[in-house]
Amino acid sequence: MGKTFRLLAILLLCAMLLPGSPAYAADADTDSEKVNLSSGVEEDSILDDTVLTSKVESFLKEWDIDPEQISVGYCYTATGDSWYYNGEEWFYPASMYKVPLMMLVAEKEYNGEITRDTEIHGEKLSRIEELILTHSNNDWAHIIRDYMGGDDVWREDAKKFAQLKEEDYDPDYLDYCYFNNMYMTQVMETLYFEKERFPNVIECLLAAEPGEYYKSTLEDKYEIAQKYGSFQDSRGEWFNHCSAIIYTPNPCIVTVMTSNVTKYETIIAKLGDILVDYTLQLDTQLESHKQQLEEAAAEEQRLQEEAAAEAQRQLEEQQRLEEEQQRQLEEQQAAEAKAQRRKEIVGYVLKGAAALAVLAVAVLVVRAAVISKRKKAEREKQRRMAQRSRRRENEEYLRGGGRPVPGDDTRNRSGDEAAAPPRQVGREPGKNRGARNRGGKYTPRH
Repeated sequence: MGKTFRLLAILLLCAMLLPGSPAYAADADTDSEKVNLSSGVEEDSILDDTVLTSKVESFLKEWDIDPEQISVGYCYTATGDSWYYNGEEWFYPASMYKVPLMMLVAEKEYNGEITRDTEIHGEKLSRIEELILTHSNNDWAHIIRDYMGGDDVWREDAKKFAQLKEEDYDPDYLDYCYFNNMYMTQVMETLYFEKERFPNVIECLLAAEPGEYYKSTLEDKYEIAQKYGSFQDSRGEWFNHCSAIIYTPNPCIVTVMTSNVTKYETIIAKLGDILVDYTLQLDTQLESHKQQLEEAAAEEQRLQEEAAAEAQRQLEEQQRLEEEQQRQLEEQQAAEAKAQRRKEIVGYVLKGAAALAVLAVAVLVVRAAVISKRKKAEREKQRRMAQRSRRRENEEYLRGGGRPVPGDDTRNRSGDEAAAPPRQVGREPGKNRGARNRGGKYTPRH
């Protein structure tokens, strides 16, 4: 029986070690589903996301630390570039909250609302700053929280020290004062870059926790303005953090936040060492990086100028085309107007010609009528003259003893007065006239 159990145990062990075994497959799935906790960096950043992530993860693996139990924030102040590992995870900050709280108080001093000699609950402000920031006194911190309007008020006001969007804040920020690494690192960035706005805050942090956290390994080389936080909640979760401005030749800001990590102070200090070494490496690349940025900026400027010139050229071309179209339109309109005027003129001319034609016809008609009338009058005149001439001939002929000329009619057939009888040649009027015959003609006397 014992041999049988040993044989089964050996077979089970071999099955677990086979590549196709479920246990091995589960480990492979875990590796393939590994979450990338790095925040990444901007394209033109001097920081190398791959290098930073590799350094941090190698350290965590060496110390057997679950990546989700730790958060790292880093800022290289020479360029302002930042990088985060698990930076969006929210932790209870413990005493680190005292930094943004006292920054609000210092801002009041900067704005002239209070002075370092202002007394709060019988103690001068300068002493209160030292007690809270250098010695992390909780009693005075609670007094100042009330002095600033209560937790909801000062926490809401302190959002201005970070660049997080409103939707990025976890409800626990206001409810329980939870911070994430991005918030705390950005608060320290604001403190560093706007130091004059927060008088005496950095000075108090420079004197805090000598020989502890980052100062345990770096204090003899660099000045360090740091603030730690350590707290165990009712569930037994242990939070330990530290955020600092480390004054290397080009200072860096390092924030490490942990949850249930043993040897946390050593872990925080060693991560600080790693990031300080990385900062010193960046210093050697800074000039070339700045030159690259300047060249990139110059190239960007050149491209923008070319784009602007091209846009201006296109605009001018567009304006030229629009002006050309407008000119063609105006020419077309002018031509149409000219054609319309010509058409109107032709219409007027045709109307005038028609009127003249009518007038000419009327004139011709009148002229024809006048001419006809004249011709008729002329014919009538000629007829009458012919009648008179025939009468005279008849009279002469009769006087000579002849017979009347046929067709002679001495009567006025047109109704005119009877023509006067021809006078006898050689006789005086009224003398030796003959008697009239019945036809109205004179009978010559013998």
